[in-house]
Amino acid sequence: MSESLFSQSWYRVAPLKPRLRSHVQIHQHCYRGDDWYVIQDRFTGRHHRFSPEAYQLIGLMDGRRTLGLIWETACTQLGDHMPTQDEVIGLLSQLFRSDLLQTSALPDFSELQQRQGHGQRNRLLANLRSPMSVRFPLLDPDRFLTATMPILSFCFSWLALFIWLIVVATALVLAVIHWPDLMTNFSDQLLSMENLFLVSLIYPLLKLLHEFGHAYMVKKWGGEVHEMGIMLLVFMPIPYVDASSSLAFRDKRKRMLVGAAGILIELFVAALALLTWLNVEQGAISAAAFNVMLIAGVSTLLFNGNPLLRFDAYYVLADFLEIPNLGQRSNRYVGYLCQRYLLGVGSAESPASSPGEAGWLFAYALTSFSYRIFISIRIILFVAGKFFFFGVLFALWAGFGMLVAPLFRVAKFLFKDAKMQRKKVRILLTVLIPLGIFLAALSLLPVPFYTSCEGVTWVAEESQVYAGADGFITAVLTDSGEQVEAGTALIRSENPQLEVQVRLLEARLQEYQARYSLSLLVDRTESILLREELGRIEAELARAREQLQSLLLQSHTSGVFVLPQAENLLGLFVRRGMPLGYILDRNKMSVRVLVPQANIERVRADTQKVEVRLAEQINSVIPASVIREVPAASHDLPSLALSLEGGGLYVLDPREPERPKSLERLFQFDIELAEAVADKVEERVYVRFEHSPEPLAFRWYRGLRRLLLSRFAI
Repeated sequence: MSESLFSQSWYRVAPLKPRLRSHVQIHQHCYRGDDWYVIQDRFTGRHHRFSPEAYQLIGLMDGRRTLGLIWETACTQLGDHMPTQDEVIGLLSQLFRSDLLQTSALPDFSELQQRQGHGQRNRLLANLRSPMSVRFPLLDPDRFLTATMPILSFCFSWLALFIWLIVVATALVLAVIHWPDLMTNFSDQLLSMENLFLVSLIYPLLKLLHEFGHAYMVKKWGGEVHEMGIMLLVFMPIPYVDASSSLAFRDKRKRMLVGAAGILIELFVAALALLTWLNVEQGAISAAAFNVMLIAGVSTLLFNGNPLLRFDAYYVLADFLEIPNLGQRSNRYVGYLCQRYLLGVGSAESPASSPGEAGWLFAYALTSFSYRIFISIRIILFVAGKFFFFGVLFALWAGFGMLVAPLFRVAKFLFKDAKMQRKKVRILLTVLIPLGIFLAALSLLPVPFYTSCEGVTWVAEESQVYAGADGFITAVLTDSGEQVEAGTALIRSENPQLEVQVRLLEARLQEYQARYSLSLLVDRTESILLREELGRIEAELARAREQLQSLLLQSHTSGVFVLPQAENLLGLFVRRGMPLGYILDRNKMSVRVLVPQANIERVRADTQKVEVRLAEQINSVIPASVIREVPAASHDLPSLALSLEGGGLYVLDPREPERPKSLERLFQFDIELAEAVADKVEERVYVRFEHSPEPLAFRWYRGLRRLLLSRFAI
């Protein structure tokens, strides 16, 4: 309430005899236990909410009482809650601006024309501020809806609800069962040209059913629908209806059903489409059914079914919480908090009028703003990826509507509002100076900068131990982890066929030696041939004996013998050249680390320090240094431990089942550790490349630049 009960301007309005226009209706609503009154303008379709105190004044405006008498009567009825004359003048002005009130005075036609132009300009600006949903009204469908309502009355019966529940529940169970097939089809068809063409045909038809659901639900409860048209939703034309007359319904459940009607229809159609898709062969019908599921699912999840956007679920949530104008009031509540506690404006009034509203308003303001920014960025990236020019235009449009324009209004309020003129020092100390310090810190203050990657412990090729010959392992002579010297016996294998082959070759050698000795006395020509055959047999026997000796695997160098899965080796048949273990020098082990393309420039140009942490000793930091780099990026993974299946970061390419390959191209670095590490090979490690400190603004700029280069090749 204002400080003064009386107003200096009261004499100008006291003689007026106001009354509500004939196209205005008043409805009583209950919000969170409090009575409120909603004034419905049937001519414009707008609704206005007033408190019981304001209704006491409005109810007395019958065209016979003067405003002075109305105020005196209201003061008598309201007692301590009586309004001031300035508040009555404000209420009168609000009613006049909304074209809800008329008086015995002659109308100012120039003012009416100016007000009409102002309203048209506001509608245009509303479209410009909301680039994701620009509306173009086309026709009045009310008579058509009234005529066809009896035909569709069955759709609003309890039997229809039962059928809806059965169909949707069945489809939900089948969707869970066939989820892998749905995802495979989704990834194969989503961005194909044929699929985009089907989407462009099906989407408007599905949305037409959606909007008729709202319209018929309004008619079901006695409302009117006088506007239907086209809305450009992310540049795609879709139908819409104005179901705002449902705001006059006293029962919030009816209002919620109007808001949810379109979603219910989409879910039902999507369920029927799933049943069709599961029961028909591949073809046009199957593709159309799949696209109906896709459109209804994405639309419900991201748009109509999400209360964080101003679509259907938003109105359902607002009615459920009994907080009308949830979005606008949540923004006003954040503004109130800033004025009250940041700027110290004690006269600021909270838009939260009932207990419990404040928490909902604050939570909704933060979550809805964050989600609108997120979904706008995703849409911009999607559109720009297909049509770069339109994506840039949409980005500028959305950025102006969601960031630039609100900031401009805030700045205008801070420097132009009368209440703020007395708070210039407070504004300077709490807003401008901290904002300047924050921007300066972002642009000038260097902060630590590092790149985190994953790798595996790695050994050189010469450190590996390979099977020397084919055979069955019969004994492990040296335990894994023991220190060995060159020549130490490690593993014994047996190959009965090789032993038989050696004995046969020895017997054959003896035979040919005897024949050769005899031929020297009988036939020198034959002796020449036998000598050549002897040489071949001796060479073959030497190779066989060498392979037989190789069945005893010996260390070729000194170090620590590492034998993975030693308990499973006995009786195992191994091929020659098969890797069995390692001879490690703990002081010469390295790390093979993978660096994504997005970070390669910084790692190459500005690495000040390298630190490594083993996965099994995460608290121990090991200094390291880069010793070599593979110059070209590749898809090869040095170990499955780096794959998503092995607990790493990188997704395996399903087209390469025989060898591990990642979907993205990666750069490989070999890093030398400054300290001895555990005896495990291909153990996951975490590597941090530390760079020169730099301001966050430069880092964000580089990230944005990388995003544009990777997504749009600019």
